[in-house]
Amino acid sequence: MSFNLQKISYFFSQFKFYLTLDFIALILLIVAIYKIYKNRISAKKKNILIAIVFSLFFALITFSLGEAYFRFIYDEPDGLGFLQVSKNWQTKHVVFNNFFFRDRNFEANKKEGTIRIGVLGDSITYGAGIENVDDRFSNILQNMLTNSGYNVEVYNLGKSGHDTEGEIKVYNDIKHLNFDILVWEYFLNDIEPIEQNKGTPIIDESKKRTRYIEFLSKQSYYFDFLYWRFSTKYQKTLKALRTADLNLYKDPKELERHEKDIATLANSIREGNKKVLTVIFPSMFLLGPNYPVSKKAAISPKDPVLTAFEHLASRFDQHPNEFVHNLAARKIFEKILPYLDDIESKR
Repeated sequence: MSFNLQKISYFFSQFKFYLTLDFIALILLIVAIYKIYKNRISAKKKNILIAIVFSLFFALITFSLGEAYFRFIYDEPDGLGFLQVSKNWQTKHVVFNNFFFRDRNFEANKKEGTIRIGVLGDSITYGAGIENVDDRFSNILQNMLTNSGYNVEVYNLGKSGHDTEGEIKVYNDIKHLNFDILVWEYFLNDIEPIEQNKGTPIIDESKKRTRYIEFLSKQSYYFDFLYWRFSTKYQKTLKALRTADLNLYKDPKELERHEKDIATLANSIREGNKKVLTVIFPSMFLLGPNYPVSKKAAISPKDPVLTAFEHLASRFDQHPNEFVHNLAARKIFEKILPYLDDIESKR
């Protein structure tokens, strides 16, 4: 009962502007109809005026219903954080654990006989755009290994927005959990430095809109969704970000810095003879038969993930969807089995 009261209270607090506006519109509708009927004009003109008044009223009611839907019901992930509805998605589908990772609570002490696997990575590992964490590749891997008879714990260490530099800090903060195997997920934009990140100014510039558009977007989830749905700015921003990422690989100094970061992370993981498995997710926008690394990748160039663009989380989220996560989990499962068998043989 108290939960329902909280929901009702939240609804009224968030929607009082539109409720007030609709109430005022209803009063004005009644007054307008009354005045029209009292006015000494022809019946035809009265009918036209009444039709206009009713049309305006129902247009407002329709917009209010749309606003209620997008504000309280609809949710969609947004990889850039532009849309208001992405707040709903985060609230509904993201829960953090005792170590502030998007996973079940971690146990500090590892049980005897358990093989602990850490999955380190960025927003892909975190599961950006994935509603149910059980559909992420780390969780699918856990289930596959458990069903195959292995006594394992797979901990998801993904952090949205982190690059290799950030992952170094994440691992150093969490390595006391004593992992036996580290699965490291890598993506194209992980070359970005923490300081002077090239993507941040692009996103900040793309967020800018006229003062009136900005005001309306803040007041209305519905208007905000429609604006980004039909605006070309979103796709242009993604293209600019991809170009910025690729340009970093062409810069010798940036590439050298990044290689040092990778070496630092690798050396840190390998301390204590820990095993490392690296999985590289390809850029979904570079996929195709001529993708440079297709011939060397573990996944065949003929695989549908490399030829179709429908495997994105949503129109506003360019992260891989559940199909791709499932595919990645199966490939990791195949590669990690020898590591597990080797660990078990030495016990």
